[in-house]
Amino acid sequence: MVDGSNKMLLFARKIHFESRWNELFLKNSGQVTPEMSVLGDQIKTTIRQILALQEKETATNSKDLEVHLYAG
Repeated sequence: MVDGSNKMLLFARKIHFESRWNELFLKNSGQVTPEMSVLGDQIKTTIRQILALQEKETATNSKDLEVHLYAG
């Protein structure tokens, strides 16, 4: 089963990176800098981690803890 605190930490990390990216965007008058590109990559990586956790969560039935594959 997926630990909810892990997902919350990932969401917090994503928001932190996005906030920093937005601050730099405003500070640099809309110009994307190398530092912002790195932050963008960190945001994408974090989103992928969140999606991976959500996939695990939906593939496991919380009542019987068995993995089920659904067609459709």
